[in-house]
Amino acid sequence: MKRLIAFDLDGTLAESKLPIDAEIAALLAELLERVRVAIISGGC
Repeated sequence: MKRLIAFDLDGTLAESKLPIDAEIAALLAELLERVRVAIISGGC
């Protein structure tokens, strides 16, 4: 079983420099009920 899932924010979960949309946020909330999630970004 996976213990941590990591995502890149810009270009993966959201368009660069834009907020995560409601659908992605809901899916992340469901995932957080099962495993730890890390969201990384190199943007400033």
